[in-house]
Amino acid sequence: MERIEIRRGDTLQLGVVLTDQNGEVFTPAPGQQLVFSAGIAGSPMFTVPVVDGAANIRHEDTKSISPGEYRFDVRLYDADKTLVATPIYGEFAVLEVVNDVI
Repeated sequence: MERIEIRRGDTLQLGVVLTDQNGEVFTPAPGQQLVFSAGIAGSPMFTVPVVDGAANIRHEDTKSISPGEYRFDVRLYDADKTLVATPIYGEFAVLEVVNDVI
């Protein structure tokens, strides 16, 4: 299980590389999409697409999240939004900040 830590309000570019059973880099088929989500079961706090091997988490995605322990997953969907697989999942920790004024 993976663990990601981020300070509330920070931005983060997460590299997302999937490999197949032969160790080759997996590329979604046309129409498929990888999506990164973080939150609690059944209630994501935010969801961002994985584009060119990266999930870009913005300040706006994390600025209002209360510090605490959450979960994340990366899911693969077909063009009709049917879930294909959840290849990556783990813990998502939002840490406190000292100066929340800016």
